[in-house]
Amino acid sequence: MVNGGELLLLFDNVGAEYVSRISDGAKAASAASGFKTRSTNLYGRDEDVSDYLTDDAIAGVIVTPPISDDRPVLGKIEALGLPVVRIAPMLDLERGNIVTMDEYDAARAIAEHLLKHGHRRIGFIKGPRRHLVSIRRFNGFANALGGHGLKVDHDLIVEGDFSRASGREVADALLRAKPSAVFASNDEMAIGFMEAARERGVDIPGDISLVGFDGNSAASRCNPALTTIRQPLREMGETAVRILAESLSRPGSRRASVEVPYDMLEGASVREFAA
Repeated sequence: MVNGGELLLLFDNVGAEYVSRISDGAKAASAASGFKTRSTNLYGRDEDVSDYLTDDAIAGVIVTPPISDDRPVLGKIEALGLPVVRIAPMLDLERGNIVTMDEYDAARAIAEHLLKHGHRRIGFIKGPRRHLVSIRRFNGFANALGGHGLKVDHDLIVEGDFSRASGREVADALLRAKPSAVFASNDEMAIGFMEAARERGVDIPGDISLVGFDGNSAASRCNPALTTIRQPLREMGETAVRILAESLSRPGSRRASVEVPYDMLEGASVREFAA
């Protein structure tokens, strides 16, 4: 195994826990492999990603959504001859090394959980459009509805930006549509919706059931604890570093494509619904 050099971990994400969980896994695996890991979050910055790629100490790069689908950025990394691992890409899955989780199936599974509890009017809080994973999660949700002979009701669909504040902001529009349940496509938006609903006298899950996506620590601490999908983010960071270390020790080795399994964590935020 080649030792030394730095692995650059690039984010463009508002979620602090998303960043920290991947970073923690990457740092643990890096230490075991003889590398250092440098994490940079480009969210809200104006710098060009190229500014972070020209350091001679950089031995390899790990990119996360939405950077992992940014074709110009990927082209710049490849032009420099740096090995790269893409975490959770949605496009060009045959391009280079990738570490994924089945976002579509996970979203379908948690929507199915609501449907099995009798819910039919299910609201959905989308993530930002620039994150292509938002589309995959919505499609999984829509597939689950279709499996029960239901169509997507666009009065029940709103869009946030993965922040807790945006979950609060869309609450009024969703509450006016009178869903029996809401699926927020990340935990932060789910918690924001829960807070806003409570302020308006709406009980979770007495009046509206609620599920999220990510498995953040806040999901287990809120009251009620949130039913959610646990993304294996730490494991994805660890896996990405192991792939990079292998690429550096064996140049020309076969591309790697690893899917890490998700879990559903059942809290107390879902109740049985009878029309």
